[in-house]
Amino acid sequence: MVINSNIEAQRTAGNLQRSQEAMQRSLNRLSSGSKIVNPSDDAAGVAVSSRLESELRRMESVMNNLSHATSFTQTQDGYLKNMDAAFTRMSELAMLASDGTKQSSDRNLYDKEFQHLMSYVRSTRATDFNGVPLFNGSTVDVSIDEKGNSFAIGGIDLNASVYENAIQEPSWQLTSQVWATSTSGYVTNQSTYQLETTAYKLYTDLYYNDSTTPKWSTTDNGGTPYSAGSWVINDGSTINENPPTGSVRTYSTGDFTTDNLSDPNLGNGLFSEPTHFKSHSAGSFLSSDPTAKGDLTNAQRSVVPAGYFVAIDPTSTGSSQDTAATAYQVGQTVSTEQDLSGIATSQSGVSLSTLDKANSALNLVMNAMEQLRIDRASLGAILQRVEYTTTQLSTSKHNLTQAKSRISDVNVAEETTLYAKQQILVQSGTQMLREANNLPLTALELLK
Repeated sequence: MVINSNIEAQRTAGNLQRSQEAMQRSLNRLSSGSKIVNPSDDAAGVAVSSRLESELRRMESVMNNLSHATSFTQTQDGYLKNMDAAFTRMSELAMLASDGTKQSSDRNLYDKEFQHLMSYVRSTRATDFNGVPLFNGSTVDVSIDEKGNSFAIGGIDLNASVYENAIQEPSWQLTSQVWATSTSGYVTNQSTYQLETTAYKLYTDLYYNDSTTPKWSTTDNGGTPYSAGSWVINDGSTINENPPTGSVRTYSTGDFTTDNLSDPNLGNGLFSEPTHFKSHSAGSFLSSDPTAKGDLTNAQRSVVPAGYFVAIDPTSTGSSQDTAATAYQVGQTVSTEQDLSGIATSQSGVSLSTLDKANSALNLVMNAMEQLRIDRASLGAILQRVEYTTTQLSTSKHNLTQAKSRISDVNVAEETTLYAKQQILVQSGTQMLREANNLPLTALELLK
């Protein structure tokens, strides 16, 4: 029996410490949900679970990329589906125009719709998906696994000759100088006159006598007669008093009229160009809507887009309605769906204007439709492969997740049992350590 060394207490204290450490590990695992809290818990498991986690993260990125590939391909097919409908209608129009019983005017009506549909198809070629061209023939590599392997999608080329031949814009060789407008606007369908001063159009017959008060009268006052429908201005000499407002319509500076103000009978010899008005021949370009000012109606002008060709100079050397318009000289060739037959000679392009051209257009459109079906089938195959790849990746991800879970995730039922065991051992160890510390007290009994 000794006093200085309590071997049993030391042994009990060691057991208690190990039980406490085991209980702490169980607490950490249960609170974190992970079997590996520290690398020392499972050195090899840390390396394997880290590699599996990396593969899983890359696999999720691949699946995300495949989702974008699906969207990209579906967008392509959406455009091609609409193109299919456009080509179908174009073939229908070409078939109608190829009927020998149709007049040229009938074919021109079919051609108007045909040209608009061609313009729609041409505009589709420039579309993109998040900045990536959809139809320039280039391919896009899409990852198919976590190792970086890929396959190509896209590859639809709407600039291919089979499409280009079917939607070729008509070209014209100019026989007179023309100008392409730089902005949208309006073209007059008949001669119009734009006022440079305030003017009046008479509703009724009026008489003007400079020596009477008032100077205007609806009855003969011995002055100059002016007929209903004619125009007058207050020029300060021939006429120096405005006519009564109830008998006239007032036109302000900048207003338009179809009345020929240069006609001395209609203008009473009071109007001169360019002092009082500016004339615009039929086909003139106007930058603002003339129907909002004056007596022009919608039927007397046409709305035109930017790039519309006009034969009357709209620049600063002409009407100054479009100073940025581009001039084209005689002999130059321009491409446009606009009918330039009055100022140019047709060179090439697809149209339905004649029986031969309608037959040719029908063949070209049918060839394009056949290629379109091949391209859509290609997109369908790509979508199917993407779907299969996504399904396989989903399966692989599921299995890898299970494998990683078996290595790193804690089994709560098992760990709870261990925790209860260690908790009991800690409590009993604490009690036994207290008893072991009391063993040297028995030596005091021998000293009594």
